Amino acid sequence: MEEFLEHFKERTRSEQRWLCEVFEGVRQQLYPLISSSVGLSVEQLTLSVLSKVQRAAGSEVASLPVSYRFVSLSELTRQQHTPCCSSLTWSSAQYREQARRALPNYRALARDNILLMGYLYDGPAAGASDGGWWVRDAGGAVSCRNAPAGGGYLELIDPPVCVTPEAMTFDPGGSLTEAMSVKRAAELLKQRCDAQVCVSGQVSVISPLLLISGRRFFCLILSEGDSAAPVLITEGKHQYWRQCVCVGQYICISAMRVCSLRGWAGHHVLSVTAQSRLHPHVQTQESSEDPEKHLMDTDSHAPDTHMTSHTASCSTTSVRKKHSTLISYKGLITKVLHAEAGLYEIDGKVGLCLAYQPLQERGGGLRPGAEIQLHNVHFLYRPSPFAPDVVLCACLCSSAQVTAFSPLSSKVEVCGSHSPLQRHLLEKNLGVSQYLWLCYCQRVITERLCPRWVREERVCVVAGRLLDCVCDAEQKTDRKRDIYREMLQEPHQCPVTTYCVSWPCVVLWSVRHLCDWMSSEVWSSLSLSSLVSPAAAHMTCAELNACLSWSVHSVRLTAAHSQPLMLVGVLELSSTHATLQIKDQTQTLDCVCVQTDQSGATTNSNISTAWLGKPMTSLLCCLVCVQRCTLVMERLMKTNFPSWKHLDQPNYITHKHCRLYLQFCVSDLIIISPSAAMSISLMEKKRDQTDGREADQKRDRRDEGDDDPLRSACVSLVFRLNSKQGVMFRNTSVSADAHTLQMGFTATVSCLGDVQLWNNDPKNRRIQTSETDGRETTVRHLHYTVSLLYSGFYSASVCVLQMDLHFGDVCVRWFPLLHPGSVYRLIAHNTEDVSVLKAESISARGGVKLLSNPALLMKHQWRLHTLTHMEQLLDTQSDVGAVMSVSKVLHSSSTSEIVSFYGVISQRITLQEEMGTKPSIQSVTATKDSSVVEEGLKIRLTVQDSESAGHMIQVYVDLSCGPYTPGLLQGATVILQDFHRKVSKACNVYCRSLPISCVSVTGLGSVSSGSGGSQSPPPMMLLGEWASGRTQQCIVGQVKGHIVCVLSLRLQWMCSLCGSTFRQGSCSRGQPPCDSSCGVFQAEAKVAVEDGSGEALVWFSSDTVSELLMLDVGQWEGLQRHVRVKGHVRVYTRGHSMMCDVDPEEPLVQFLCCLCSSNTVCRQIKLTCRLRAQRTGKCQLRKVCRGPTEFISKFPPAPQLQCLEIQTDTH
Repeated sequence: MEEFLEHFKERTRSEQRWLCEVFEGVRQQLYPLISSSVGLSVEQLTLSVLSKVQRAAGSEVASLPVSYRFVSLSELTRQQHTPCCSSLTWSSAQYREQARRALPNYRALARDNILLMGYLYDGPAAGASDGGWWVRDAGGAVSCRNAPAGGGYLELIDPPVCVTPEAMTFDPGGSLTEAMSVKRAAELLKQRCDAQVCVSGQVSVISPLLLISGRRFFCLILSEGDSAAPVLITEGKHQYWRQCVCVGQYICISAMRVCSLRGWAGHHVLSVTAQSRLHPHVQTQESSEDPEKHLMDTDSHAPDTHMTSHTASCSTTSVRKKHSTLISYKGLITKVLHAEAGLYEIDGKVGLCLAYQPLQERGGGLRPGAEIQLHNVHFLYRPSPFAPDVVLCACLCSSAQVTAFSPLSSKVEVCGSHSPLQRHLLEKNLGVSQYLWLCYCQRVITERLCPRWVREERVCVVAGRLLDCVCDAEQKTDRKRDIYREMLQEPHQCPVTTYCVSWPCVVLWSVRHLCDWMSSEVWSSLSLSSLVSPAAAHMTCAELNACLSWSVHSVRLTAAHSQPLMLVGVLELSSTHATLQIKDQTQTLDCVCVQTDQSGATTNSNISTAWLGKPMTSLLCCLVCVQRCTLVMERLMKTNFPSWKHLDQPNYITHKHCRLYLQFCVSDLIIISPSAAMSISLMEKKRDQTDGREADQKRDRRDEGDDDPLRSACVSLVFRLNSKQGVMFRNTSVSADAHTLQMGFTATVSCLGDVQLWNNDPKNRRIQTSETDGRETTVRHLHYTVSLLYSGFYSASVCVLQMDLHFGDVCVRWFPLLHPGSVYRLIAHNTEDVSVLKAESISARGGVKLLSNPALLMKHQWRLHTLTHMEQLLDTQSDVGAVMSVSKVLHSSSTSEIVSFYGVISQRITLQEEMGTKPSIQSVTATKDSSVVEEGLKIRLTVQDSESAGHMIQVYVDLSCGPYTPGLLQGATVILQDFHRKVSKACNVYCRSLPISCVSVTGLGSVSSGSGGSQSPPPMMLLGEWASGRTQQCIVGQVKGHIVCVLSLRLQWMCSLCGSTFRQGSCSRGQPPCDSSCGVFQAEAKVAVEDGSGEALVWFSSDTVSELLMLDVGQWEGLQRHVRVKGHVRVYTRGHSMMCDVDPEEPLVQFLCCLCSSNTVCRQIKLTCRLRAQRTGKCQLRKVCRGPTEFISKFPPAPQLQCLEIQTDTH
């Protein structure tokens, strides 16, 4: 140390302190690695370092750069936790200039003054070449990345300074005059040659460094005119050549031999040997081509130059394909789109895909702000809607080289040599368009489903399954990738040579995005005038606002976007809505799901519990994909429109909200990741298609050998569901003095056996024989009823046949999965006590007869599993409640007061609110969630028989007793259980809901808004048969007959608000006075119609009276103006003439009397009518003349009909 400092006596104390640090750094980190053959001491080596540093800093005589500190590699990696830059040659002005060139949203690297000393190797250790540069000292090694100026990664922005006396040089290994041209070498490759050759030429292609089967190699092509000579570099000590050459450079390689490749039959290549040497920057020809003229910009390439394409006809859609073009490009990286996928953005408008090359470890210097030079990359125009319009894609003959490292601070993406996306690309041999969609899908799944439902390592697998759903087998590339042909053969062929234009184009919406679109669409599509019928002009204020209170808008998922849509989410059960839901990490959306048979017709809503896994364990739920579904948007509004003329004024809408949900069939669900129970269900189906005994043996061996430490004992009970009640709010005791409302329902079940003890969870596996033992004995002898729930011990001698399962609070989530007639397995985990699943019962006392079944309270920890292979147990359904048709409910004389039936909804009407009524229990209403329950909502459903269009019944449903029931749309098939059958004073049969009533949607309604879809026309009816009642009467039918006479006609202007007579623009009500200025015109006619088999009295309402009187629009409006003066006109038949009680001589009255008696009105007519009343009156005695003979006969009372549609009969 002292001898070294003798050379710097004149230096200041701070400079001498700095010199001591340099000396210690050289002695500890650099000198131990120096070869003894160099013959340098520590002092000499330190002086050499100082000399080179001063020369690089331009201060050979000036002061030393004491602001820079020497740092060892171990110290750098241990202490430097933030990115920084350091350059001995940069001035402060140069650094500020670099900072001003920063990209938006990025800042310049922090400046630091450090110097590194070490040895530059082509591997992490001596003799271990990996094709990259490494800096080593006594403390360790750090990987570098080469740039043309000599920098590395460490991103060395200045060339390394050689401090040893002799710099490394390339040994030519022979005379350059012996080098042959590329043209001569190409001729030599056509024949077998054992001699070693030396070839010089221009580099036209450089492949990336490949690692296959543990062997590293790369290829390059030397060109001269039209001749080319491929060169294969496999020698480990020559792998660093990949960092020393670039496209367009002239080089010479010596000591190469001619060889053949097993993977490229019939072709020969030049292969380097251990004696080969590389001579860079050697030009053997007088003229050279400027490599920069190969660089192109995408602005000079209009899309039309790449429109050479053809259309591939596929099974689902027409996919247009194009041929790509090879170009060179130089630009600035502005964004890292997806480093793991090899996707970048250049110049803010061009995409770069490096996935078809091995990924650059540690990013390879590809950070925002870095300048990159590309050669032989494929120009693609609009390969995917999820990428920039212009994408440059590199294959194995492409080269990507960083020409200037980024001066910006950015995240360094560290990824392995093969990411999951790239492995999937290689295994499935994806095209670039498919790969870009896969990357889009992977990003979407990561954002919306990871890590709650999809583990990070499984994201790419799920994305691959979604890609399989989008692409058919014939739309996938079937040709395997050939690396040698891709790198060396001409004309060039690779997976990127042809690509699909903007395909796949399926868009993955999140549940939140879908909900936002539906929330916007439901109100933007609102047209109040389209919600009311043509009779709106004749409606009062109350009738009009009742029609507007509910409406529905439904569209297909495919119609929500210009591109095909796909919804990916997890199916779960809602404990608050008692519905099925699809959800991701953004939002949740209710669903209505039904089952379909093989013919495609909807049969029932039996969606299995296997779709849900364990509802409270989200990781076990089914991940599904939905491509076909209906988006349903129900509007609920409170309005105060005075009349139909004010519908264009939205200020009369006082409140509005909507309910959004999806409708789909089970067959429309694509399983992406099944739950554990669904996996068992799929295995059972596969077992049915194979040898069942062999599958059972394999399963038994698997179960015996599975030592899962998480397994625990459990007990189970198999039962068949007989019936279930609707979900309603019930009083629940939360403490001794406090009560609250909780949702709940009760299901009646039949136990098929006794409680079983298991060592592990059986889930939904096939039923065991022991689970149904004693079933017949139980059916013959035992039936217990009880009305109380209490804790106690179950007697082993008692086996319950029927019991009531009570579901409360969060257990109501099971409601949409329980279906009468289905068989389930109830499982209680973590217990060996079989009594927990046995219902409690008490004996009758004092002669009191108990009418309830033994009961069991469902606990939230218990699980239910649907058993689908239960044909042997479903032969007898005596305990399952009978579900009748609408016809049987209407006409069966033995029908009980509580009925269950099924049918198709043909009409839905919201009933008017009763003014002035208040809930009977105020505290009950206050506890209901408005997002779950619609307060005071009562509707009337017209349910039509699914087989006979003429039979229909009106059902009154109170939707405020429980959670809102979605799916009650026109055209929907429903099962209505436990409804009260009633008969009106007019002998019309109707049904009314009870608190225990249950409505289940088993068939989906119409997609079109405001329409019930295509329905079969009502049957033709004879009036005689309709009146006789000998057959089951239709409620709606078509009648063809003749109008005998008009019995009465009433024309009236009414006040829209109070219903009083409206005269000359004002309401006539006096006490209390009405200041309404809106009147509506109403008309009603009663006519007698006969068809030869009988007569009927038919009523015509306002919208059909004009057609009855055969008046056009102008005549009908003129008639209304004349009536407006008096406010009310009524004419009726007396004897054989028409008359009026008031002013019979008035011209208006005479016109109406004449019109009603004319042949214009009394004509052949065809009507669609509904039975107005089913009252059975007494038969009438009438005198009938047959020639001279008179007969007295009994005639049934004429049926009373309401005209729904009128059409003049032309026959």
